Amino acid sequence: MKHLARLWDKIDDNKVKCHVCANECLITPGNVGICRTRKNFDGKLFTLIYGSLISSGSIDPIEKKPLYNFWPGATAYSIASIGCSFRCANCQNWSISQASPSDNGKNGFYTLEGLENRRMSLIELSPEELVKRVVKSKAKTLAYTYNEPLIWHEWILDVTPLLKRENIKSILVTNGYSTPEASKELIEVGIDAANIDVKSMSDTFYKKICGVKSVKPVLETAKRFKEYGIHVEITNLIIPDLNDKKEEIKQLCDWVVNNLGKDTPVHFSAYHPDFKMPSRKRTSYRTLDMAYNIAREAGLYFPYIGNIHHEKGSNTYCPQCNHLLIGREGYSFTKIDITEDKKCPNCGYSLENAIIGEINKNRKDRFAFF
Repeated sequence: MKHLARLWDKIDDNKVKCHVCANECLITPGNVGICRTRKNFDGKLFTLIYGSLISSGSIDPIEKKPLYNFWPGATAYSIASIGCSFRCANCQNWSISQASPSDNGKNGFYTLEGLENRRMSLIELSPEELVKRVVKSKAKTLAYTYNEPLIWHEWILDVTPLLKRENIKSILVTNGYSTPEASKELIEVGIDAANIDVKSMSDTFYKKICGVKSVKPVLETAKRFKEYGIHVEITNLIIPDLNDKKEEIKQLCDWVVNNLGKDTPVHFSAYHPDFKMPSRKRTSYRTLDMAYNIAREAGLYFPYIGNIHHEKGSNTYCPQCNHLLIGREGYSFTKIDITEDKKCPNCGYSLENAIIGEINKNRKDRFAFF
């Protein structure tokens, strides 16, 4: 729904400049920013997706986000809207990320060639109505996911305090393309965890594949979130011939070690062809295994592999003695061997600051990711 936006400046000729994402779009009257969801009405900036959801929500395992070291085994009430601050040629959620809302936010539509007449109805909820649904679901967390949550800024700021009253954790699954001003507000409102997608360490990749200038704002967001106590996990989708070189994977791992810490989980995910890159091949097991080994050699304690079966890549091991603490198959646990006070039963190493929240040892559901 249409709602007055935050974090913008009015400048000459009724133009406005948005400061919610690092594109910092200069928007003329009657037009929208890159995300398609923030529009200039006569010199005032409005979001068109406040409380506009593609569905009332779904229940996912938290590992699907992916978050492996934050409330392991918990369920995440997952919600999404439409729009994105990127234009990724490989987007695997393009049907919502590349959609545009109507001026009242009640409907979505496509501007992509061949889909111009395709429309979708959006569900409108107030923050209070959403929180009631999350409480009823008994989920321990709520995840803003599937499209880019940072462009949902006003909605997140209003929902998060209500979730806190119910002791429900808030999660962002995000491209991390934030501004310092927007990040500060998200930190202050109390976001609990974020999986940040570092797509590449190369500005050239971000310009060519994502349609934005640089990876720098993403890295700054990750550092800022981590510094102020938000649990951060990193995802790197490895695309053959674009960001799969050993040197670039090592550069990412070294950056995480030096800026976020060795205990920051890094998820390397397999790519499958989609959207504007249908002919590109899938990521091989060999490449993902290489990434896993590079991460371990760089000193990362918790590398993970996603979207493909890997004999070690779903498991959590003790950083000191390599004892298997949490074994996973898909999104299900095969083994949990960690003390109640989060120590390794083999060597006594403490994981209190590495694995956040309770481990749900009794989850009965079965999910698969391959």
